[in-house]
Amino acid sequence: MSSFYLASKSPRRKELLEQLGLTPTVLAFNDHTLRNFAGDEEQLPAEAPEDYVIRTAREKILKALAHIKENGLPPMPVLSADTTVICQGRILGKPDDAQEAAAFLRLMSGTQHEVRTAVFVGTDPLHLHWAVSVSRVYFKHLTEEEIQAYVSLAEPYDKAGGYGIQGLAGVFVEHIEGSYTGIMGLPIFETCALLKEFGIDCLRISTNDPHNT
Repeated sequence: MSSFYLASKSPRRKELLEQLGLTPTVLAFNDHTLRNFAGDEEQLPAEAPEDYVIRTAREKILKALAHIKENGLPPMPVLSADTTVICQGRILGKPDDAQEAAAFLRLMSGTQHEVRTAVFVGTDPLHLHWAVSVSRVYFKHLTEEEIQAYVSLAEPYDKAGGYGIQGLAGVFVEHIEGSYTGIMGLPIFETCALLKEFGIDCLRISTNDPHNT
């Protein structure tokens, strides 16, 4: 039984929540495509990467709350999240094409980058709680052959930074500092702490799930 809304089109976020025994109702806007499109989560002029990820996650929850109110949907808490990859001071969003995806990988090759995921939970615009997970990812030196092989796949194009750590890009990662699930797009520790503030206890739900026995 659903007890909250997930304001995200990301299948990975939904899967992570389902692994905890949670069954959110998805409110996904622009869900006709998982790729980047014009106007999708664009950085504002002179906006710091740290501010960008908080703003975009907040905009998602506010849009979902307005949709619930306008359409008379059952009132429940809403969860939103946004993830950004930051390398050498640049935000690396969802790549537009193979050329941009390859450029991202060349920039991250042999160095570290930062992954920030902001999570919001709330019931109305005046009652929002949020947290930010910050992780560092260290890539090995990538060959051009490895880069071209990876960008020929479908995997890079719906993900910030143009890679998914849980997929084949995991072979590029020497080590991480921080939250693996945060790098995937939804830090479980912060998410469950926020949900608990709204009466949703991940641990209790998970241990009561008959599929976990």
